[in-house]
Amino acid sequence: MEARGRRLLVLTGPSGSGKSTLLRLLAGLEPLDRGSILINGADVGRTAPDKRGVSMIFQGFALFPHLTVRENIAFPLTMRGASAKSTATRVNQVAKLCGVTDHLPSRPEGLSFDIRQRTTMARAVVRRPDVVCLDEPLAGSGVPLTLRGRTPIGSLQRELEVTMLYATCSSEDAWAIADRVAVLDRGTLHQVGTPRDVFLEPASIAVAQFLGSPAMNLVTAAVEGRTARIGRLAVPVSAAQLSSLSGNRIVVGLRPEDLAIGGEGEGIRAVTVLVRDTGREYLITTRTNLGGDEVDLVVRHTGAPPPVKGENVVVGVAGAARFHLFDEKTGRRLAG
Repeated sequence: MEARGRRLLVLTGPSGSGKSTLLRLLAGLEPLDRGSILINGADVGRTAPDKRGVSMIFQGFALFPHLTVRENIAFPLTMRGASAKSTATRVNQVAKLCGVTDHLPSRPEGLSFDIRQRTTMARAVVRRPDVVCLDEPLAGSGVPLTLRGRTPIGSLQRELEVTMLYATCSSEDAWAIADRVAVLDRGTLHQVGTPRDVFLEPASIAVAQFLGSPAMNLVTAAVEGRTARIGRLAVPVSAAQLSSLSGNRIVVGLRPEDLAIGGEGEGIRAVTVLVRDTGREYLITTRTNLGGDEVDLVVRHTGAPPPVKGENVVVGVAGAARFHLFDEKTGRRLAG
């Protein structure tokens, strides 16, 4: 890890994918049985946790309720025997940077969520760490999902110029603050890139399934010549993609915004099974039979009145639709 880059990398993926384990290994809270952990080019895999320059923030931004904000921030310094004068100077400096100076005499109870987050960040950076790790900090915090995008973590990371790894199961949390995103699944790193790049070109089925709300529609189809067919919808397969296939079946991905009721050209005959009004648009779940299997396709619908439940529809592609093609056996994206 190059801490000098001072970026905010979000580790995301389903529960159990290895995000917390990775952070704990980095912080030295779990033993490393093989491999290396590099920070600024130095291998710290066998270095004591308190010598690694890594701070860890756990779920819920846990603060000591019996200590004031000042005492909470100072805790890492007092535990290491720093002088009262140097501790007071550093706490005042960090409190100003994090915007909690006015709350130093207060205890955490009764403070706003924003101030508690800022206090926790101040405590994490008071020792001038090379890396700050946050393990699902918003989980158990009591903050509604609709408010999580307002977290000050992203802006604080940039103001403090500290390298940060933030683990979360929520792709929406990741997209709200990340410079770069790393997607894990079942202990395997599938993709690292900017949020835009990962969203536009997911490297695997696992990434495609996890990212986006609603998630990408995925349909398996047989390849005949240079075409895969989903109902009456023809999906072109390039020569490069064809040569990369490990079999004769392909997984076609289409995001809800790439589909339309009616759409252009041939489509997929389906029946409407659910219509959800989000206030800005309708999310329409349609059901069709493909090769003897029932498949649900979610369509993001704006403009015209939506179909009603039970109505027969034709699902086509939107004008600027983007097909995502994956190998059925390996799950990897087919480039080209």
